[in-house]
Amino acid sequence: MVGVPRSTGCQLCRKRRVKCDEVRPRCGNCCRYGADCPGYGRDIKFVTGKHVIRQRKNAGDRDSQGSSKVASAFSTASRSSWASQSSNGPSPASESTVSAPQRPPRPNRAEFVSTIVSSVKADISKADISGFLSWCELDKLGAKAVLDGAMCSLALHLVGKENQDESLVSHSRTIYGYSLGQLQTSLRHETEWKTSETLCAAMLLCIFELFAGTNSSDSWLLHARGIGVLIEQRGPAAHSEGWDASMILAFRGVLIMCDMFFPSGEDCFLSRPEWKPVIRDGGRRLLHPTGHAVSTIHVVDEFFERLAEMPSVLAPTYVLRESRTMGTFKQPDDAKIAALALRSIEYRRLFNAWYDRFTTIAPLPYEIASQDPDSPFDRVLQYKMPWMGSMYIGYWACLLILQEALLQCEWPEEYEQSRGEMVRNILRSIETVGAGTMGPYRVGFGIRIAYEVASAELQLWVRRVLDRFTKTYAATDKSTYPAPRADDGGYS
Repeated sequence: MVGVPRSTGCQLCRKRRVKCDEVRPRCGNCCRYGADCPGYGRDIKFVTGKHVIRQRKNAGDRDSQGSSKVASAFSTASRSSWASQSSNGPSPASESTVSAPQRPPRPNRAEFVSTIVSSVKADISKADISGFLSWCELDKLGAKAVLDGAMCSLALHLVGKENQDESLVSHSRTIYGYSLGQLQTSLRHETEWKTSETLCAAMLLCIFELFAGTNSSDSWLLHARGIGVLIEQRGPAAHSEGWDASMILAFRGVLIMCDMFFPSGEDCFLSRPEWKPVIRDGGRRLLHPTGHAVSTIHVVDEFFERLAEMPSVLAPTYVLRESRTMGTFKQPDDAKIAALALRSIEYRRLFNAWYDRFTTIAPLPYEIASQDPDSPFDRVLQYKMPWMGSMYIGYWACLLILQEALLQCEWPEEYEQSRGEMVRNILRSIETVGAGTMGPYRVGFGIRIAYEVASAELQLWVRRVLDRFTKTYAATDKSTYPAPRADDGGYS
């Protein structure tokens, strides 16, 4: 440990050779003199166990109303995740070291984490990772431990899974636990809760939960709900430009999925008029490569605008269907049924209009021979680009939801043939669009919807696919799916 200063004070106090009270995230000396506290990191090692933040007494009394609301939204996910760490792996508070090579001299924390992120992009093909971490501004690293730890945990996990390196995966979980504690402290701080770094860290840790799972395979839903509260508290204006705009664009799909599968009783806030402009890139290329035409970006934006409207249909449809299945059905108000039916018809019209525009930039899929000996299909669908396949799958899944809504409303239309075709299209796309580390992330939504109306034989096959997916993507755990149907219904 030669060269490591014995003082545990912040970097500025050590440099000035004065006693530091070591209060986090900003020490008392820096607060009194209006200096930006550089933090407590050291240049030699990235030591997760020595960055545990001590809570200030009566901190809750000083929290703003927004800070308290945001922190409480994360509390359940935080407690369950910390419990998972203590029971399933090394304690977040235990000392764990991830260090760069001894020679040449070790880089500082920002350089170290940037190197890991570069490894992600090198180990996972560009076509697979494109846009996935492009919203993470690496020049922001090194200033705040909460962001550095969140970025490091996700990057280490992805590299570890891609290379089947369990030691990296273990390190990622340790750093995840430390980072979640840092996030809780930031969310309770009167100003830190609304910073861009805190938002980015929260998103990265939620994505970690999608891939790694923590206390349960659906813990990401609790975390995503907290992020939605955080974004709402910050307001639309805070996400209109720059880094904050790119973050909400990258995360909009996760927020919408959260409202689909973990409904709050209200429509998705991204579907409100004041938020609709915020979830549009509008040709700024905040996520998209420079080669993408503006018309392509507009079509992608419109897909997410349509998708944000789907929770308002899925939630009441699910209630209607389950009440009929369980024999507890009570005839709802005719006006509500009519409103749901008309809403579904309008959303279907808008989605079909979008589809016509989408097919002008995304060629229709073509058939190839299946390479999976377990596949129930001799021929599967291949797409020009994986992201195009993901959007085709999303479109078919949304139409299945809208058709199910109309069926529950007893709307006089025949859907049997089209429903069966869309189920087969989704499931025949899994082999190609679902390939690679990022594959389950692309197809998870479509699989979940198709499973609901598939035949028992196809449901059993889907569950075998999910067993493979959960090795790298915990959110597809089959335990969150209903049991396979016992009848001969469904589509095959």
